[in-house]
Amino acid sequence: MTDSAHLQLPAAFATLGLEQSLLLALAEIHFTEPSEIQQKLIPVALTGADCLGQARTGTGKTAAFGLPIMQRLDVHQPFQAIVVVPTRELAVQVEAELIRFAKHKPIRLQVIYGGQKVSHDIKLLERHPHVVVGTPGRIIDLYERGVLPLDRMRFVVCDEVDRMFDIGFRDDVRKILGACSGPHQTIFVSATINDEIERLVAKHMTNPQRIFTAKAEDTLTNPEATQYMVGVQPWDKLRALQMLIRHENPKLAIIFCRTKRSVDKVAHSLQLRGVNASPIHGDLLQNKRERVMRGFRTGKISVLVATDLASRGIDVHEITHVINYDIPEDPEVYVHRVGRTARMGATGKAFTFVSVGQAQLQTEIEKLINHLFEDFRIPGFIPSPEPSKRHLEAQGTGATDGATTSAEGTSAGQSGTDHPSPAPPITEGYAPVSFTQPAAAAKPRPISGRFPTRRRR
Repeated sequence: MTDSAHLQLPAAFATLGLEQSLLLALAEIHFTEPSEIQQKLIPVALTGADCLGQARTGTGKTAAFGLPIMQRLDVHQPFQAIVVVPTRELAVQVEAELIRFAKHKPIRLQVIYGGQKVSHDIKLLERHPHVVVGTPGRIIDLYERGVLPLDRMRFVVCDEVDRMFDIGFRDDVRKILGACSGPHQTIFVSATINDEIERLVAKHMTNPQRIFTAKAEDTLTNPEATQYMVGVQPWDKLRALQMLIRHENPKLAIIFCRTKRSVDKVAHSLQLRGVNASPIHGDLLQNKRERVMRGFRTGKISVLVATDLASRGIDVHEITHVINYDIPEDPEVYVHRVGRTARMGATGKAFTFVSVGQAQLQTEIEKLINHLFEDFRIPGFIPSPEPSKRHLEAQGTGATDGATTSAEGTSAGQSGTDHPSPAPPITEGYAPVSFTQPAAAAKPRPISGRFPTRRRR
């Protein structure tokens, strides 16, 4: 146990106006220097002003809005703060962070989200927490049942509001903000700010203070994350991914796919080759998702294959690699994906697979983040000729697998039930990753290593 009497309180946080109980909690979890968003947002939020905070993902936004709330709320009154987040995983993560900050204060916190019985959440709210962290749908459900008094909230926070809009929570967010009818402070935090968010600010905030940490000449992504483009044709993506994983040997990695079916297929392919990978998406039961996340945080699972929605709230500082197996169609989604690595001063790598016809998507991302990708050639990877349609049908895959939503056979909001086919064996030899296929490729030769090939019977 930590000897609190001998802890040195973080002086840099003390200058922001935080009280001693919070400083002690920060010292115990080794917070010594505030990040830029914390340094700028905390003093303003302590005044009670409405705030719009913009900062890169992974820069400590939870502490930026959470510490002022912990200091200003009245411990004698329940239901004072509501924190709205886009996903269950992020809700659990935010609550855990706030609990650490409030260790030396008599503050009750509760997390609520879909995927568990409403009756369970109702019983939890009967404990009259001071702070409630939850997802939009469950918050509205409990509000309409009369057990979550949003009109009593003195602090209203929308965390990652841009992502809530992206994944279809626009109306829910507006309804929650409208239900918080009493006097309150409103705080939005987001990695990106667009016109739709600005309209929401204009409607629901009074004289908002804007705190931006990314200057016009800066990149929206963390400069500590080296960002690469890997040119690869759709039919080669699985093989290229397997060889990239083998070459990089990441400590912890997240692979992003566009659809649930693609997530299952990629994870299955990696598992066949000895990679400790696991899929995570919205079709998994909540207890299964929690087991996967525990395994990833503890290092028992080294590669997480995820959809964008399922990945929200993953705050694991040791993530070394992010791989965009499917390039996102929305450039802002890319910002959030890459924000999973190089968090809080660490370094990381981000690889994005780009196929023919996707150059415009790459350009739009580069324009948004104000940064050009570095070209990356996977050592030993030899592009293969385009397979015939009959061969693809025999293998149970599509020629444009991973390139478009329709190629996966399911949309982002649906799940596929087909079992993925084994990927072709890894081959060695070296050739630049190129969109122009060689006239005659050498016959692939299976090799030993981290990914064993399947034995023919």
